[in-house]
Amino acid sequence: MYRKALTLTFLLVALGGCGKDDTAGTASASDTDSSTGTDTDATASASMTGASASMTGASASASDTTSDSATSDGSADTSATDPTDTATADGTDTGGCDPGLVLCQDGCFDVSADPLHCGSCEQECDATQQCIAGNCVEGCPTGATLCGVECVSTDSDAQHCGECDNACADPQVCGGGVCQDSCPEGTIQCGTDCPDPSVDPLNCGGCGDDCGANSQCTVGNCECLPGFESCDGQCVDTGIDPNNCGQCGNECEGGGCENGECTCGDGSIMCDGQCVDPNQDDDNCGACGIVCDQDLGFCEAGQCACIEGLSDCEGLCVNLDSDPTNCGRCGMGCEGDPCGGGQCQPGGCDGFPDQCGLSCTDTQSDPLNCGECGNACEDGDPCSDGECGN
Repeated sequence: MYRKALTLTFLLVALGGCGKDDTAGTASASDTDSSTGTDTDATASASMTGASASMTGASASASDTTSDSATSDGSADTSATDPTDTATADGTDTGGCDPGLVLCQDGCFDVSADPLHCGSCEQECDATQQCIAGNCVEGCPTGATLCGVECVSTDSDAQHCGECDNACADPQVCGGGVCQDSCPEGTIQCGTDCPDPSVDPLNCGGCGDDCGANSQCTVGNCECLPGFESCDGQCVDTGIDPNNCGQCGNECEGGGCENGECTCGDGSIMCDGQCVDPNQDDDNCGACGIVCDQDLGFCEAGQCACIEGLSDCEGLCVNLDSDPTNCGRCGMGCEGDPCGGGQCQPGGCDGFPDQCGLSCTDTQSDPLNCGECGNACEDGDPCSDGECGN
């Protein structure tokens, strides 16, 4: 009886709060074990082990519960990835663009398919190329199929026999779009491929003779499709190709091509076949052909400007204080007399520190005669104390 009571006590302590039915069941089992001669110490030990395991499981469950995404103050855990985060998996900034688009300087684009932003914002495909999966790919010739980023002939390609990615088992070949043991009549063998050289655009006339984009293979010869012209072995549309605009070899430097004419982007103008910015181009300042002083001037906001102390007179930077042909203002000549202080000096340069030719000047500050006559400062440097520099 004492051992039964002891067993029951151990069980109650071990279970520590389990249901009354479980306790009663354990006690009943202990009585039964005693009546049948079973060692109740062993029963108690087993019961305590089970209770310990139950408590361990409860502890693990509690631990899992506490690792829930709620914080100690009941708010949601923000350590998880924010669904509004604008960075893609490769680190590209989406900048709030719609899903699948990337923010570039000129807007949001699908860089996997946009030929002007192919693979990245800066990558622009050529006029004859397409953007496939972020890669600039030449268009396929008529009769070829694009499998991934590769043009193939499904009639003869053993890796894409009949359709993309349908590879023939070794050592079979592909002919007529069917995997077979040998090349059929009318084809030639190119490795494991069996093309018809009279019509296959990737093996036109012989193995590996690729006709290229905008073309077709006719009787073993590559021909451009209607509307395209052959330029250096490529079939191009001279109406839109900036490298062959209007005719082969006519490049639109820095611009585009529309209807066979070179065009420029916003803010640029076409001068002598080149796109220039008239706001800062020294040779086309404000308009084509307006040239600023190459040594002492520059183009700023579409106007020729000069270094400090000089003024622009029809593209030349002059000192209106001492220039005998532009004395005081552009075009004012002194008719053989020197110029000083912006006025013609019939009596000479008396009263002026220096005289350089017909210029009454001060070589300590004159950028055209800095330190000595004829020593012009370069790179826009002013003259101070007879020396060029800032």
